[in-house]
Amino acid sequence: MYSTGKSIDANLWLQKKERVKVIPAQEVGLIKLNAYLDTLYQAVLTFMSQKLNSKTLLREDLKNYLNSLKQDEQKERLEQEKQTLEIEKQKLEKENDFYSTWDYIIETTKNKDGLLLSEGTKRSKRQTLNLIKEHCVQKKIQLSFEGIDKMYYHQLDMYMLSKGFSPNNRGKHFKEIKAILREAEDRDIKVNPSFHKKSFKVIRIDVDSIYLNESDIKKLMSAEGLTPGQEKLRDIFIMGCYTGQRHSDWSQIRPENIVNENGVNILRIKQQKGRKIVHVPIHPIVRSILKKYGDNPPTVISNQKFNEALKVIAEKANLGETSIDGQIVSKKDHISTHTARRSFATNAYLSKSMQVYEIMNCTGHKSESSFLKYLKLHGLDHAKLAAESKFFNDFALLNLKVA
Repeated sequence: MYSTGKSIDANLWLQKKERVKVIPAQEVGLIKLNAYLDTLYQAVLTFMSQKLNSKTLLREDLKNYLNSLKQDEQKERLEQEKQTLEIEKQKLEKENDFYSTWDYIIETTKNKDGLLLSEGTKRSKRQTLNLIKEHCVQKKIQLSFEGIDKMYYHQLDMYMLSKGFSPNNRGKHFKEIKAILREAEDRDIKVNPSFHKKSFKVIRIDVDSIYLNESDIKKLMSAEGLTPGQEKLRDIFIMGCYTGQRHSDWSQIRPENIVNENGVNILRIKQQKGRKIVHVPIHPIVRSILKKYGDNPPTVISNQKFNEALKVIAEKANLGETSIDGQIVSKKDHISTHTARRSFATNAYLSKSMQVYEIMNCTGHKSESSFLKYLKLHGLDHAKLAAESKFFNDFALLNLKVA
């Protein structure tokens, strides 16, 4: 007798066949057990064939032979398990190296001026990295720089669509991916060249945003029924309307950042986005607001909370309605902290008292094309500008006779 070390329900044992009865509920395990018995049977036949010319045939010899086969089988299984673990480990190390390399690129990338990226820019880029991690975990994808091809582009896009991402939000993440791949390629990291294709595009649609004209700003300034907290936020927002800076730079609108050049007060700000230094003349309204708070302006709260408060403030100011994409909408529903920056740029442009490059120097825009896209001019605004042009005021033609 030789013990296999295995056991089975007696009802499943076929005595005549000396095999296990396979039932659907345990099909896989029972088939493996029968395969093991077949292997054992063949091992006994092999042992007997080796002993055909032997003078002795001892049970102990057979037992030792079968045990040696079992040990070999265990060694082979352990080796296979070891190889499998090594493969999984290599995959994991490769995955970790991919993510850590991505993060290292974010940490060490420099802008055009040779300066490290701002913390806000790094945070934005890491949002894309976290999205990719989340997507790969849920879809069980082992990703690498060489694996970011058009197939992955569409997989990630479908994932973002399933989560309800807006077109511009999806485009923002693809923009960050392309930027990282360009930087990785520049560092001689092997990447998939698919990101160079036009079809590997950054999704972007023009978002109609409002701006506040001078009349709207006056309504805000004279709004009644504001709480002390809302009044402080209103004042910060209005300073943004007359400095043209982003919400992330509003905390720099302080007396210590104001310099006097030949009798002219200039606000000097190093913008967080792009780290560009801009110089903005101090508007009388900005000066009056700073004076109101004893040159100690209120603290700027988070962008999200500021936007929530702005909608309430705008409602109390009765800002009225405007047209977006041919539809009449309420300004209070579309106002945000970024409205201040757009209002500055648009009002300065419509005033015709400043050249485009002078406004761009204040806002920090680098190209005139991007600045002009930034303006929020309605058809009526363009018509008013055109009405004052020489073309529409050439009265000399009236003296000509039509033949």
